[in-house]
Amino acid sequence: MQDNDVELAVKYLASTDESHAKARAEYNALSELRKTVRAFCFEESKGGVAERTMAAERHPDYVAHIDRIKQAEIEFHTMHNKRKRAEITVELYRTMAANSRKGNI
Repeated sequence: MQDNDVELAVKYLASTDESHAKARAEYNALSELRKTVRAFCFEESKGGVAERTMAAERHPDYVAHIDRIKQAEIEFHTMHNKRKRAEITVELYRTMAANSRKGNI
């Protein structure tokens, strides 16, 4: 592991704080809004409850919303995983530096 690896990891963590928070907020908001979108689509449908439920879940607005949730989830989890990898890099460096100071490496 190089000092440069740690520096890059720390810079990545610092530079993605806000975008990570925004990605998480977007994903959570879209997930919460899913029920509302489905309810509006349900209201537009005709028939019994079962028919209206099926129609609502096939409605183009609902399907598009589900796709937006999926995209937001992919974006959030991709960034989250990259940040976790950067955190592991920093922790590994700290462990190696501590071991080096103790003469274990």
